[in-house]
Amino acid sequence: MNLLSRSKSARILLTALISFSLSITLIPSASADSYNPLNTPTGKENLLNYVVENGSVERNGYLAIMPLAVTSASETRADKWQWCTGLDDPICDPKNNPTNLKATSILGPCLTATEENCIDSLEIGIGEKLEKATLIRTTAGLTFPADERINYPGSSTISLWKTPSSSLSFAAMPRLQLYFRNGTFAVGDLFTDVIPYKEKTGDYSQIRINTSPEANPGTRYNFAPHGQFCVFEEDGICGAAQDFEENARVKMKIRVSKIVGGWFQGRLADPTLDVASFSEKNNLITVEASSVKVPRMAILVKPAEFTDQERIWFVNMGRWSTADGSVASGPQAGNPQDSFPFIDLYRTRVKDTTVGLNTFWNFSTTSWGDGSQCLQDKSKVLGIVTTNALAYDGQSPSFVDGALNYRVAGLHLMPDGVTTVKGSYNLVMRSEVARCLYGFTNAPIQASVSIIGGESTNVATTVLGERNGWLSMSAAGFTFSTKTIQVKLSQETPAPVATPTPTPTAAAKKITISCKKGKTVKKVTAVKPKCPSGYKLSK
Repeated sequence: MNLLSRSKSARILLTALISFSLSITLIPSASADSYNPLNTPTGKENLLNYVVENGSVERNGYLAIMPLAVTSASETRADKWQWCTGLDDPICDPKNNPTNLKATSILGPCLTATEENCIDSLEIGIGEKLEKATLIRTTAGLTFPADERINYPGSSTISLWKTPSSSLSFAAMPRLQLYFRNGTFAVGDLFTDVIPYKEKTGDYSQIRINTSPEANPGTRYNFAPHGQFCVFEEDGICGAAQDFEENARVKMKIRVSKIVGGWFQGRLADPTLDVASFSEKNNLITVEASSVKVPRMAILVKPAEFTDQERIWFVNMGRWSTADGSVASGPQAGNPQDSFPFIDLYRTRVKDTTVGLNTFWNFSTTSWGDGSQCLQDKSKVLGIVTTNALAYDGQSPSFVDGALNYRVAGLHLMPDGVTTVKGSYNLVMRSEVARCLYGFTNAPIQASVSIIGGESTNVATTVLGERNGWLSMSAAGFTFSTKTIQVKLSQETPAPVATPTPTPTAAAKKITISCKKGKTVKKVTAVKPKCPSGYKLSK
């Protein structure tokens, strides 16, 4: 779940929306900053519906009691998030066994060789030439101390980095979502972004605790007013998101709880994944990949025409302020139950055309896939699946009829209305998962990748094979609307080794000898005859 409570014009609520109303032509931002759907002019009586990028909402650490989702159109959740100043706040105090306590903990840079839950290192470059990034500083904002007694890692703020060659700076923000259960915090998901930015000055202000005597749990945080438009916001400073340079590649190492496991998903191209034990409680997870270009979708609608179901979605999903003070909402890209029908509903209205393009480098943990227990071990990292699709399954591939299936969806055309959107997909998983799924031996594994659903020309599928215990495969160049990417694995059965038939041995010839003792003579017949004791061979 995502959240970020704001002013009256922008309260976060959460989870999905489909609607049917009058569309208005969208004009992509002409700004040099990267495209942001929230900059779209909305006009009166309209709100903006768009596909929200997973993990783009929560960029501050917090402690809060979260509300439950609504189940009918008559329900409302306004002002029901309760924000806490710390774990000593009575509402969130673990001694009071709070219900629905949630935390987002931002992992800062590692400051010592033994520190846990932090960024170990960051490298950024073009192509294969990576440069070590150096820490500039961490941003101003809310921080919370760790409490090992209840498995709470504390929360830092976004860290800012620089490389020698790039004109851009980079914001790194790994963050854990935590839920309080049975007297301790358990990890829900890990989200990690690296975002290029340039600083702007102006009327900006950071998130801070509301110290007003009139503040109540619903107003205890003064949120950054431009938080949806800035990668980070401080007093007088906005980190304005920029696009990655062409062929940019990032390598990040994170020390993170060993509870973080299972499957990862992300906006990455050609990823490599490595997991090693760092300490008793932490793994060292290394992800290296190129950034990807993701086409975006947005449309103006009239909420007066919503159905009851659409109102439920609107309440559950969330609301954000647009640049001109209107309201925006929409399903998360990795929530296919909502993002897929959202795209299908508006496809004709938007002329099957995207409205902007972003470059992303991010990954997160995800729920396991269906179809096999082999996909459900969260005690270790099993694999990562990545795509540039507008919407996607949001979990690991599902094992169906002997194949690993993964669904993606998108619009057909780029913002120019002429160029075709081309999709990309990568799957990297532990070899042992494949052997578990298919009952394979330790012999080499083969794979094939297919695109199912509609015609796609010039599709390039690549199987990089098995290396260091990982299988890698990819597909690129397929077009949208909705497709299933299918991976089938196989293993050649070794040819049976013939057992040689023993050559029969000729029977040995027996010999008869005469043995004499005094006047007594005995004849002995055998292959190797010997005289009995007391007898001598008679010649």
